[in-house]
Amino acid sequence: MGILNLSLVNPKEFPSKESDARAKSGKKVLDKAKIHENLNEAINSSNLVIGTSARSRSMPWPMMEINDLGKVINESLARAEKVSIVFGNEAIGLDNEDLGKCDFHLQIPTTEYSSLNLSHAVQIVAHEIHKESLSDPSIQAREVELATSMQKEKLMEHIELILELLDFYDHQNPKQVPARLTRLIKRMQLDKLEIGILRGILSKLEDRLNK
Repeated sequence: MGILNLSLVNPKEFPSKESDARAKSGKKVLDKAKIHENLNEAINSSNLVIGTSARSRSMPWPMMEINDLGKVINESLARAEKVSIVFGNEAIGLDNEDLGKCDFHLQIPTTEYSSLNLSHAVQIVAHEIHKESLSDPSIQAREVELATSMQKEKLMEHIELILELLDFYDHQNPKQVPARLTRLIKRMQLDKLEIGILRGILSKLEDRLNK
């Protein structure tokens, strides 16, 4: 399906004879796979991160329809942006913390079962991307490249620091505001210049608050 870059986060066993046997013609992808200790390390340089999930969450998150997936990803790739699609393991999928690091959540509609096998989900996603890549869309270049996952993470850390200085948190539910602000930042799809402007404003505010 044309997807050649595989990253594995803290795999239980790798390399694996069983994986090699199952991969067959896809073994060259396994041979070049990169190993990461955590998800942050794997997606730090990505401009767009899409997490797959079979469960609905208590806090709504920006969603992406499977029918839109191929178009969005191929447009990003045409702009030379880096895209990561995150799959959880077979047993439990992605937890809320990992899903919170993604810009969008992707749910593949099913009828009889609540979720798909991991291999089936990967194949469906790969097919949607490949199918759309066969078309020749007119891509409008962005004025500024989208911010990376790390840049958005650092922005959120800076916001949380300011909130602490302002004593803004609800001490009975301290995670609520950061979670909703993170969701807002993901939904806005900020570019690198916008991140820089916001960080500059926060730095000035931090200086004033520390005087």
